[in-house]
Amino acid sequence: MSSCNIVCLKWGSKYSSDYVNILYNMVRRNIDQEFKFFCYTDDPTGIIDGINIIDIKSGLEKWWPKLDLLSIFTEGETIFFDLDIVILNNLSCLISLKTKNLTILYSFWKNNAQTLRSSSTPTLFNSSVMKWTDAQGVKVYKHFMEQKHKYLLIYSGVDRFFYNEPVTIDLLPSNIAYSYWKGAMFHRDNEPELLRLNYDICILNHGDKNKDVIDKSWIKDYWK
Repeated sequence: MSSCNIVCLKWGSKYSSDYVNILYNMVRRNIDQEFKFFCYTDDPTGIIDGINIIDIKSGLEKWWPKLDLLSIFTEGETIFFDLDIVILNNLSCLISLKTKNLTILYSFWKNNAQTLRSSSTPTLFNSSVMKWTDAQGVKVYKHFMEQKHKYLLIYSGVDRFFYNEPVTIDLLPSNIAYSYWKGAMFHRDNEPELLRLNYDICILNHGDKNKDVIDKSWIKDYWK
C-alpha cells in the first residue's frame, strides 16, 4: 500500500503549535499504513520533528490557504484535516475511500432550510476533512484563481466558495464526522458535547475549541 499525504493548515495565531503536534500524534495512533504528515504554515515555531513544513507563500490568509493545497498535492492520496478536530477511531474508512473528485463533509447537523435562508451565500458543506487523489483538486483551485479577488470579497470562507460555485465536489460518508457543538444529525441526533464512537472524527466547529473544553470533557482522552 502506497504512502498517504496527511496535511493541515496553521495560519496566524488562532491555533498554537500544540494543535499541529497533537493532530500528528492522533493520526499516528489511528493509521495502519505509511504516511507523510505536512503542515502548511506561516510560522513553524514549536512544531515537532516528523512533521514536514511547507511555507505559505501565496499571500492568502486565514482559511483561504487551504485552496493552495489542492495545487501543491497532486500525486497520490491526500487527506486534509482542520486543527480543531478529534480523531476517535482508526482512519481505515477514510483511507480506503476511493475518490473521483475533491471530496469533503456534508453538514448533516445543520438545519438545511434555516441555513439556506440565512445568507445570500449559505453553505451545507464543511471542509474540516477533505480527501482527493492525484490532481483531482486542481480544477477547483484554478476556478478560484480565475477570479480570486472577487471570491475573497464575496465569500466568508472556503466552504461557501465550494457550495456556491460551479465546481465539482463529492461528499464523504455520513459516518466519518460529526459536530461537537451541533451533534450528528439535525432533529434526530443533535445533543451537543457527546462522545459518539460510531463516528471516526469529531469536529469542534461552531464553538469553543479543543483547549477551551479539554478540562471538562471526554476530549482529554483522545486529544493528546
